Amino acid sequence: MEPSKIEWKSSLIKSLIYRSITLVLGTTTAYILTGSIAIATGTALLTELVQGIFYFVYELVWSNIARRKLESRIFNSLQIKEIDLKINYTSIEELAYVLSQIDTFVPKLYLSTLNILNSILKNEELEEIREKIQKYKDHFQRVHSRRKLFFVKG
Repeated sequence: MEPSKIEWKSSLIKSLIYRSITLVLGTTTAYILTGSIAIATGTALLTELVQGIFYFVYELVWSNIARRKLESRIFNSLQIKEIDLKINYTSIEELAYVLSQIDTFVPKLYLSTLNILNSILKNEELEEIREKIQKYKDHFQRVHSRRKLFFVKG
């Protein structure tokens, strides 16, 4: 079943139960004031009919407002996560840039840095920033290309 069908059925049931209770109380009150069961019943039925319709509409409106607020919170939460993801992309770009600026004669450091840059490039989730990372890796290798005796190509 669709959520909207469940909402209106639930609202209708709540409304009927509430109206039944108020009908008994309204009839009793009207009977005490008028002394006539016919007038009391007619007045109570008419009042409850009008109030029942208004209450049903009121319940539907507030159910929709509550649902929209929940949807809005979920949507905002997703937007925040999307922003966090962008920040992480920026952090990864900055890390790759800093790694590309390393100038070393230590082969282990060179290979480790190159491996990190390669693993970033292999990550499919980072497709969006792959081009920049490739530029950083190329720069890193270009800086160290004059040291062929010390380093192997990666």
